[in-house]
Amino acid sequence: MDISPGTSGPPLTGTPTPDGTTRHTGTSFGGGPAPDGEPVELRDEELGRTWEEFKLSGMPDLLGALHLCHALHALAKSGLLERLREGRHSTGSGLYDGMNHRVSSHTLRYLALKGVLEQWRGSYRLTRRGELLTSDISLARLGFYLEAYGPVVGRADELMTGAAVYGTDVHRSNGPLSRHCGTVFGRYYTPVVLEAMRDRGAKRIMDLGCGGGRLLVDACLNDPEITGVGLDIAPAAVEVARELARSHGLEDRLEFVVGDAFDPGTWPEEVCADIEVITGIGVLHEHFRDGDKAVVDILDAYADFLTGERMLLIGEPEPHYDDRESDSEFFLMHVLTDQGFPVDRAVWAGVFARTRLTCRRTLTWATAGPRMCFYELEPRG
Repeated sequence: MDISPGTSGPPLTGTPTPDGTTRHTGTSFGGGPAPDGEPVELRDEELGRTWEEFKLSGMPDLLGALHLCHALHALAKSGLLERLREGRHSTGSGLYDGMNHRVSSHTLRYLALKGVLEQWRGSYRLTRRGELLTSDISLARLGFYLEAYGPVVGRADELMTGAAVYGTDVHRSNGPLSRHCGTVFGRYYTPVVLEAMRDRGAKRIMDLGCGGGRLLVDACLNDPEITGVGLDIAPAAVEVARELARSHGLEDRLEFVVGDAFDPGTWPEEVCADIEVITGIGVLHEHFRDGDKAVVDILDAYADFLTGERMLLIGEPEPHYDDRESDSEFFLMHVLTDQGFPVDRAVWAGVFARTRLTCRRTLTWATAGPRMCFYELEPRG
């Protein structure tokens, strides 16, 4: 190990001593007097190599990304993001009212170091990068993985060893899942649903596994003639959907009921009788865990319901199993939840061929949104 006088930090003045060394004095990093004693740097080649390897591994960047994700989530959840958007940029304008000033202010300082905020004289504003990272879609995707599936990923070791079982010991958080999916659905999937309905001249829709009702609400807001029914097995989700419809003045056009999306026998006849289009987005692929036949049986049950001119529109993820657009994260999520892997359209074509349904056409976005393929299904002639 080499021991040598310190060379880092602010310039120090020194006086040569009789033995040829130099006693340094000057200011410290904080701007005050340097502490008593000679600054000494310790050097060890092996330790230096170890630290360099750590930096080359990319782990510092991964840790930074991990903490930045949590800090962005906290910025939104705490209400500070909304205050910044409202123009409350500093203590004087009420930025920290009701907050822990010390923790909040230093968290914002961290976000400024990360380029999310810009700081000037105690005032903070979102940078362009910050605006993009805190857009509705960015925060929805963050919440999907961090909030809805964080409880699952955080126990990955137990799921791998069998010490815990998904669905029994470990659960995703369905409230955040419904909320964040609703944001993405409204932006990217509602237009596909509307296109399919226009093509058939349809005006009444039922959404299976409707969650918080975002898709149906957005459909009605886009077309004043549309009415619909949302069905979900979770009573809490149905209540959220009803409240969302009320908040938009749509309670006279939308109904939300509790029922099993995979058992048409549980669907209330009084609200389903005049349905023209039935949608199910991301609800079927989980059943591949029980084999293809489980999915075939559900589709055949739907076929019995598709009398007259009714059409079934199934939207399912179409993963490429690569590292683009969080596809690898989507893959891992399905590994840990053991809920059946999403499959591509070639596999779906084989499944449809075994049912009493035929696929009229497929609809996808060419360049936008999560990879999702929509299949228009109707009974075989």
